[in-house]
Amino acid sequence: VSVTISGAAKAARIVERVKEEKGARPELTEAAIVVSGGRGVGSAENFAIIEKLADSLGAAVGASRAATDAGWYPHQFQVGQTGKTVSPQLYIAAGISGAIQHRAGMQTAKTIVAVNKDPEAPIFELADFGVVGDLNQVVPQLTDEITKRK
Repeated sequence: VSVTISGAAKAARIVERVKEEKGARPELTEAAIVVSGGRGVGSAENFAIIEKLADSLGAAVGASRAATDAGWYPHQFQVGQTGKTVSPQLYIAAGISGAIQHRAGMQTAKTIVAVNKDPEAPIFELADFGVVGDLNQVVPQLTDEITKRK
C-alpha cells in the first residue's frame, strides 16, 4: 500500500500525552449503584456530601443537568436525556426535582430512592422510596449509618 502524506499532515505534531487517571469509583454507566445530586445540592463544594455517600456505597457519582450547567460537577457525569443513561440496581437522587429529561436517563434503575425537600417534586412519582427532607441533613446521616455497618 502506498501512502501519500500531505505537507499539512507532516506539520502536525504531538506536543503532550496525558493519561487520564482512573478514579476509585466505578464507571457511571456500568455502576451497580449511582448517587446523583441536583440543583438542591446548592454548590460545587456541597457535592462532597454526594461523593461521600457514593464512596461509602462503592457507587458512581452522577449529576443533573442543572448541577452540571451551574458548573458544580463535570458534564461527563450528567445523567439524563442529554447526558448518560444509567440502569443501576440502586439509584439515589439527592436534590433532584425529577424533570422528564433527567428521568429519561435513570428511570430503568431497579430501585430508586429520592431525597428532596419539596414533597411535590416529580421525582417522588418515580421513586420506590422517598425522603422529604433537607439533603444536607439526610445524606450525611445516611452516610454515617452505612459506614457504621461496614
